[in-house]
Amino acid sequence: MNVTEANKIIAACNQIAELATLLAGEVEQAAWEGIEGHAGMSGARPIAAAQLAQPGLEAAYQDHLDQQEAQAPAVEVSVEQVREALAILSKQGKTATARELIEKAGAMRLSAVDPSKYAWLLAEAQAVAHAE
Repeated sequence: MNVTEANKIIAACNQIAELATLLAGEVEQAAWEGIEGHAGMSGARPIAAAQLAQPGLEAAYQDHLDQQEAQAPAVEVSVEQVREALAILSKQGKTATARELIEKAGAMRLSAVDPSKYAWLLAEAQAVAHAE
């Protein structure tokens, strides 16, 4: 196969992918229209993953994230909860991972972590603990 033939095949595959994405978007749109207004479906409609890759939608995606953040109730996470989750990691033999998470949170030890990052740190520690 030469380069010209390969380029033709690639262009055809790209067209197929584009059409499949458009079709999936239409199906998703129809599905959302069918369930919007249902008593159990409150909140904003999520942005389709296929749309996120399109240029120019970064602002819409950021607006979507801001809207989700505004709707999500603020859950207060205590340092004790985070300490417990990190202790579970240590008991699993993942002490180095626990230290890495604390460093990713911007500190050298748990007591120095910004309380606004407790929720993130707790979620990450729980995800690692339950990964296996």
